[in-house]
Amino acid sequence: MGTLRITVDHTVRITATSARVHALVHGSSTIAAGVAGRKAALVADLVTELAGHGVAEDAVEVAGVRLATRDGVLLKNQTVEIDLVVVAGAEQLPAVLGVLADRPGVSVTDLEWTYDEFEASIPAAAAAMAMARRKADAVAAAAGLEVVGIEQASDSWSMPSPRHEQPSPVMFAAGARAASAPLDLGLELNATTGLSVHLSVDFALSA
Repeated sequence: MGTLRITVDHTVRITATSARVHALVHGSSTIAAGVAGRKAALVADLVTELAGHGVAEDAVEVAGVRLATRDGVLLKNQTVEIDLVVVAGAEQLPAVLGVLADRPGVSVTDLEWTYDEFEASIPAAAAAMAMARRKADAVAAAAGLEVVGIEQASDSWSMPSPRHEQPSPVMFAAGARAASAPLDLGLELNATTGLSVHLSVDFALSA
Protein backbone atom coordinates (compact mmCIF):
# COMPACT_ATOMS: atom_id res chain seq x y z
CA MET A 1 0.00 0.00 0.00
CA GLY A 2 2.90 2.31 0.60
CA THR A 3 6.48 2.79 1.71
CA LEU A 4 7.84 4.38 4.84
CA ARG A 5 11.51 5.41 4.86
CA ILE A 6 13.23 5.46 8.24
CA THR A 7 16.81 6.62 8.80
CA VAL A 8 18.79 5.99 11.97
CA ASP A 9 22.17 7.32 13.06
CA HIS A 10 23.62 5.20 15.82
CA THR A 11 27.00 5.70 17.54
CA VAL A 12 28.77 3.17 19.74
CA ARG A 13 32.16 3.00 21.46
CA ILE A 14 34.52 0.29 20.25
CA THR A 15 37.78 -0.93 21.79
CA ALA A 16 41.11 -1.15 19.99
CA THR A 17 42.12 -4.67 19.02
CA SER A 18 45.83 -3.96 18.65
CA ALA A 19 48.43 -1.21 18.43
CA ARG A 20 51.26 -0.33 16.08
CA VAL A 21 54.18 0.71 18.28
CA HIS A 22 56.62 2.98 16.42
CA ALA A 23 60.14 2.85 17.85
CA LEU A 24 63.41 4.54 16.92
CA VAL A 25 66.74 2.72 17.34
CA HIS A 26 69.45 5.35 17.25
CA GLY A 27 73.15 5.60 17.94
CA SER A 28 76.34 7.37 17.00
CA SER A 29 80.04 6.66 17.25
CA THR A 30 83.27 8.57 16.72
CA ILE A 31 85.23 5.45 15.83
CA ALA A 32 85.95 4.42 12.28
CA ALA A 33 82.90 2.19 11.91
CA GLY A 34 80.75 -0.38 13.66
CA VAL A 35 77.76 1.48 15.11
CA ALA A 36 75.46 0.38 12.26
CA GLY A 37 76.34 -3.27 12.83
CA ARG A 38 75.80 -2.97 16.57
CA LYS A 39 72.37 -1.40 16.11
CA ALA A 40 71.43 -4.05 13.56
CA ALA A 41 72.39 -6.68 16.14
CA LEU A 42 70.26 -4.83 18.71
CA VAL A 43 67.26 -5.05 16.38
CA ALA A 44 67.82 -8.80 16.01
CA ASP A 45 67.97 -9.13 19.82
CA LEU A 46 64.73 -7.18 20.15
CA VAL A 47 62.98 -9.49 17.67
CA THR A 48 64.16 -12.52 19.66
CA GLU A 49 63.04 -11.09 23.00
CA LEU A 50 59.68 -9.97 21.62
CA ALA A 51 59.12 -13.50 20.30
CA GLY A 52 59.35 -14.67 23.89
CA HIS A 53 56.27 -12.53 24.60
CA GLY A 54 54.29 -14.00 21.71
CA VAL A 55 55.10 -11.34 19.10
CA ALA A 56 55.76 -13.09 15.79
CA GLU A 57 58.77 -12.11 13.70
CA ASP A 58 56.54 -10.85 10.89
CA ALA A 59 54.86 -8.48 13.37
CA VAL A 60 58.11 -6.45 13.54
CA GLU A 61 58.72 -4.20 10.55
CA VAL A 62 61.77 -2.15 9.62
CA ALA A 63 60.08 0.98 8.28
CA GLY A 64 63.25 2.95 7.52
CA VAL A 65 67.01 3.15 7.92
CA ARG A 66 69.13 6.31 7.92
CA LEU A 67 72.94 6.21 7.92
CA ALA A 68 75.34 9.13 7.93
CA THR A 69 79.12 9.31 8.14
CA ARG A 70 81.13 12.50 8.53
CA ASP A 71 84.91 12.76 8.33
CA GLY A 72 86.50 15.04 10.89
CA VAL A 73 90.06 16.23 11.22
CA LEU A 74 90.94 13.47 13.67
CA LEU A 75 87.88 11.22 13.93
CA LYS A 76 85.12 9.84 11.76
CA ASN A 77 81.59 10.20 13.12
CA GLN A 78 78.94 7.67 12.15
CA THR A 79 75.25 7.87 13.07
CA VAL A 80 72.42 5.42 12.42
CA GLU A 81 68.67 5.53 12.93
CA ILE A 82 66.38 2.53 12.37
CA ASP A 83 62.60 2.97 12.38
CA LEU A 84 60.77 -0.06 13.77
CA VAL A 85 57.05 -0.82 13.89
CA VAL A 86 55.85 -3.56 16.26
CA VAL A 87 52.28 -4.79 15.90
CA ALA A 88 51.04 -5.93 19.31
CA GLY A 89 47.73 -7.17 20.59
CA ALA A 90 46.23 -5.33 23.53
CA GLU A 91 47.34 -8.11 25.91
CA GLN A 92 50.92 -8.00 24.56
CA LEU A 93 51.35 -4.23 24.73
CA PRO A 94 52.72 -3.90 28.31
CA ALA A 95 55.38 -6.55 27.59
CA VAL A 96 56.32 -4.94 24.25
CA LEU A 97 56.73 -1.51 25.82
CA GLY A 98 58.74 -3.05 28.65
CA VAL A 99 61.16 -4.67 26.18
CA LEU A 100 61.63 -1.45 24.23
CA ALA A 101 62.04 0.66 27.37
CA ASP A 102 64.78 -1.66 28.61
CA ARG A 103 67.16 -0.99 25.73
CA PRO A 104 69.44 2.07 25.68
CA GLY A 105 69.26 3.84 22.35
CA VAL A 106 65.65 2.78 21.77
CA SER A 107 62.74 5.19 22.14
CA VAL A 108 59.03 4.80 21.42
CA THR A 109 57.94 7.66 19.17
CA ASP A 110 54.29 6.85 18.45
CA LEU A 111 51.48 4.55 19.55
CA GLU A 112 48.90 3.96 16.81
CA TRP A 113 45.71 2.19 17.91
CA THR A 114 43.98 -0.07 15.38
CA TYR A 115 40.34 -1.20 15.33
CA ASP A 116 38.30 -3.89 13.58
CA GLU A 117 35.58 -1.53 12.44
CA PHE A 118 33.89 -4.06 10.14
CA GLU A 119 33.27 -6.58 12.92
CA ALA A 120 32.19 -3.79 15.27
CA SER A 121 29.76 -2.45 12.66
CA ILE A 122 27.77 -5.72 12.56
CA PRO A 123 26.14 -5.51 16.02
CA ALA A 124 25.90 -1.73 15.68
CA ALA A 125 23.98 -2.05 12.40
CA ALA A 126 21.74 -4.72 13.93
CA ALA A 127 20.95 -2.40 16.85
CA ALA A 128 20.19 0.41 14.38
CA MET A 129 17.82 -1.89 12.46
CA ALA A 130 15.95 -2.72 15.68
CA MET A 131 15.63 1.02 16.39
CA ALA A 132 14.38 1.65 12.84
CA ARG A 133 11.78 -1.10 13.13
CA ARG A 134 10.47 0.25 16.44
CA LYS A 135 10.10 3.69 14.92
CA ALA A 136 8.46 2.33 11.76
CA ASP A 137 5.94 0.33 13.81
CA ALA A 138 5.05 3.41 15.87
CA VAL A 139 4.69 5.70 12.83
CA ALA A 140 2.67 3.11 10.88
CA ALA A 141 0.35 2.46 13.82
CA ALA A 142 -0.27 6.19 14.21
CA ALA A 143 -1.33 6.25 10.56
CA GLY A 144 -3.57 3.19 10.94
CA LEU A 145 -1.22 1.01 8.94
CA GLU A 146 1.04 -1.97 9.59
CA VAL A 147 4.62 -2.75 8.64
CA VAL A 148 4.61 -5.91 6.53
CA GLY A 149 8.18 -6.08 5.25
CA ILE A 150 11.26 -4.31 4.01
CA GLU A 151 11.63 -3.17 0.42
CA GLN A 152 15.26 -2.11 0.67
CA ALA A 153 17.88 -1.14 3.21
CA SER A 154 21.40 0.26 3.17
CA ASP A 155 23.96 1.10 5.79
CA SER A 156 27.34 2.80 6.09
CA TRP A 157 29.72 3.49 8.95
CA SER A 158 32.47 5.93 9.78
CA MET A 159 35.13 6.50 12.41
CA PRO A 160 37.21 9.50 13.48
CA SER A 161 40.78 9.76 12.22
CA PRO A 162 43.12 7.20 13.89
CA ARG A 163 44.35 8.28 17.28
CA HIS A 164 48.10 8.49 17.81
CA GLU A 165 49.67 8.74 21.23
CA GLN A 166 53.01 10.53 21.58
CA PRO A 167 54.75 8.79 24.49
CA SER A 168 57.05 10.75 26.74
CA PRO A 169 60.72 10.14 25.83
CA VAL A 170 61.56 10.07 29.54
CA MET A 171 59.05 7.27 30.11
CA PHE A 172 59.99 5.07 27.17
CA ALA A 173 63.71 5.75 26.68
CA ALA A 174 64.78 4.61 30.12
CA GLY A 175 68.08 2.90 30.79
CA ALA A 176 68.42 -0.86 30.78
CA ARG A 177 67.23 -2.90 33.74
CA ALA A 178 68.20 -6.41 34.70
CA ALA A 179 65.15 -7.92 32.99
CA SER A 180 62.46 -6.72 30.63
CA ALA A 181 59.47 -6.48 32.93
CA PRO A 182 56.10 -5.48 31.43
CA LEU A 183 55.50 -1.75 31.62
CA ASP A 184 52.96 -1.16 34.40
CA LEU A 185 51.24 2.23 34.27
CA GLY A 186 48.66 1.28 36.88
CA LEU A 187 45.84 1.09 34.33
CA GLU A 188 44.83 -0.91 31.29
CA LEU A 189 46.72 -0.02 28.12
CA ASN A 190 43.93 0.34 25.60
CA ALA A 191 41.80 2.91 23.82
CA THR A 192 38.28 3.36 22.51
CA THR A 193 36.81 5.39 19.70
CA GLY A 194 33.40 6.15 18.27
CA LEU A 195 31.86 4.15 15.42
CA SER A 196 28.91 5.85 13.72
CA VAL A 197 26.43 3.76 11.73
CA HIS A 198 23.98 5.32 9.28
CA LEU A 199 21.05 3.08 8.31
CA SER A 200 18.30 3.80 5.82
CA VAL A 201 15.33 1.39 5.53
CA ASP A 202 12.28 1.45 3.27
CA PHE A 203 9.48 -0.42 5.06
CA ALA A 204 6.50 -1.80 3.16
CA LEU A 205 3.12 -0.82 4.64
CA SER A 206 -0.31 -2.42 4.47
CA ALA A 207 -3.69 -1.35 5.79
